[in-house]
Amino acid sequence: MFFLIISFVLYVNACFGHSSINTESLPFIKETIATQSVQTDPDDPAIWIHPNQVELSLIIGTDKTARIGGLYVFDLNGKIIQRISNLDRPNNVDVEYGFKINETCSIDVVVVTERRKQRLRIFSVNIRTRQLYEITGSNTYVFIDSNGHEAAPMGIGLYKRADDKKIYAIVSRKSGPRQDYLGQYELIWNRDSIDLKFIRYFGNSQGSEIESIVVDDQLGFIYYSDEGYGIRKYNVDPNTDQNEQISFINTTNIWQGDSEGLALYTTSDKNGYLIITDQLEHGTIFHIYERQGTNSYIKSIKTRAVNTDGIEATSNSLNANFPHVFIMFN
Repeated sequence: MFFLIISFVLYVNACFGHSSINTESLPFIKETIATQSVQTDPDDPAIWIHPNQVELSLIIGTDKTARIGGLYVFDLNGKIIQRISNLDRPNNVDVEYGFKINETCSIDVVVVTERRKQRLRIFSVNIRTRQLYEITGSNTYVFIDSNGHEAAPMGIGLYKRADDKKIYAIVSRKSGPRQDYLGQYELIWNRDSIDLKFIRYFGNSQGSEIESIVVDDQLGFIYYSDEGYGIRKYNVDPNTDQNEQISFINTTNIWQGDSEGLALYTTSDKNGYLIITDQLEHGTIFHIYERQGTNSYIKSIKTRAVNTDGIEATSNSLNANFPHVFIMFN
C-alpha cells in the first residue's frame, strides 16, 4: 500500500450546483508517481516545504496499524528516507512551521495522533538532514476526562495564530458527543520537549465519525468532515466570541460516499480552494469549493484512488515534476 502523488495546475472557473453533477463526465486526473509501499495500511499525508531548497521538501505519511504502525518520510520521488516504527495505531499527521522555543530560535513540528495510546507524538524537522527527531513530552495525552473511543484521538489539524505565533493542535476522537467533539490544545515548550495545555472543547457532530481536519491559519477557520453528513466550519481562535458553527457544506444524499479528506490550496493570503474527498471504492472524487467567502461549490474531478482517507495539497512549485501537488493514499 502506498501514497499517490498527483501534479496538475488547478484552474477552476466553471460553477454549477451539486445536483447537476454527472460523475461519468467528470474530468479524470491521473497520478504522477506512487511512493514506495508502507508496511500495512497508509492513511494520512502531510507536506513539509523546505525553507531554502523546495526540491528537498518532504512527504510525511502514517501507517495506522496497531502496535506496529509507523510514520514514514518520503522524498519527492516517493522514496522512503526515514521510518519511525512501533507507533500504536498512528492515525493522522500535520505539519506547522515556526514553533518558538525562545525569542531567537524556532523549529518546524510534525504532530501525529497515536490512537491506542490516547496521545499525540511530536517531532521536529532537521532542515539539514531532513530527518524527524522526537520531542514528545510527558504530557501529551488528550481527552483525559473521557473513556474508550471518546478518548481515542484520530484527526489532527495544527493552527498557528497570527498575532502571537502560538501553535495549537485541534484533535478529533474516534467517536464522541454531539457537542464538544473536538479538543484544542496549546503546544508548550518544556526545556527539551513539547507538552500540551488543554484549552477547550468545541464543535458539533451528527454522531458520525470525525477524522479529517484542516485549518486555515490566515483566515482563522477550521473545517472538519462529519462523515456521512457534511463539512463543518468554525472560528479556530480559542479567544473568539464566535463559538457557534459558521457554515455547513451539506453532503447528505448528494455525494456517493463519505466526506473524508480535506485540503487547502492557497493562491494568495485570502483566496484559493477547499478540496474535499468523496470516499469511493472505485475512483475517489475530489469536490472543489472556494476558500473565501461562503465556500461556494465550483466543480469536481475524478481519480483512481481507492477509498481515500487523508489528502494534502500545496500550490508551491516544488520541482519540475510537481509544480502543484495533491497527495492521497490508495
